[in-house]
Amino acid sequence: MDARAFADLPPWDKATARAAAVGLTADTAVVAGPAAARLWGIDVLGHDDTTELLLPGSARPGSKKGWPPGVVYRSGFLHPDDIHSEHGIRVTRLIRTLADIARHHTLEQTVVAVDSARRLWPELTPATLDNLADSLGPFHRTRTLRQAIALSRPEIGSALESQARFRLWEADLPGVHRVETQAPITVNHGITYRVDLLINGWLVVEVDGEMKYRGAFGVTPDEAIRRERRREKEIQNLGYVVLRISAADLRDPAGFLTLIADTLANTTVPAHLVHA
Repeated sequence: MDARAFADLPPWDKATARAAAVGLTADTAVVAGPAAARLWGIDVLGHDDTTELLLPGSARPGSKKGWPPGVVYRSGFLHPDDIHSEHGIRVTRLIRTLADIARHHTLEQTVVAVDSARRLWPELTPATLDNLADSLGPFHRTRTLRQAIALSRPEIGSALESQARFRLWEADLPGVHRVETQAPITVNHGITYRVDLLINGWLVVEVDGEMKYRGAFGVTPDEAIRRERRREKEIQNLGYVVLRISAADLRDPAGFLTLIADTLANTTVPAHLVHA
């Protein structure tokens, strides 16, 4: 890939390009974990430079001293049925990819990946994913994958939105009684907006990623900001409180949770929304 073109890519696309480059140059190894998820088109947290690889069968990697830069070999039996070709690159099949994320990463990261997979393939119901997990047999941290499947929501729109919802679930904040995802709010002129998170029926949490400000959705950044502000004002006019959360906010879990808790504790809720 042209170095200048690579340098201009956003961080998440750079991570995908690195995973593809490793996969295309690997003789026998298979791309696994978050790198495989990226090649499947699944959202994952962060922009890690590391590409995880597995060797087919029960083969074990050599000494770490011989690993290429940016590559980590994982140990574990890889059945031939768990190898899939994606764009000419050998990657782990979908359920094995999710299982390996559960094995080597956090529950939060696994939930984000499962949410994204369910959004991409609506046929992946919890029951279907549980059955696919059964096909893998016992593996380390099976419970993490099962819990992520149970917690997943297919309607969630982004990795950051999944992360924010997970943080709220994990913290079990006092005063948080209900968290809705992609909740519909109809404004006065009949347009229905879907907000990222709606807490207790009145606190709207909108999670802002970088893509909308890079023109990734077919509109200029200025137009994206204008639409965003107009939408926010129309929602606020109905009495909702709107908090805008960024990736930087989510990198400070304590600060994010404190913001939510303080808003819940210090806001007088309009009467018509109290039992909404």
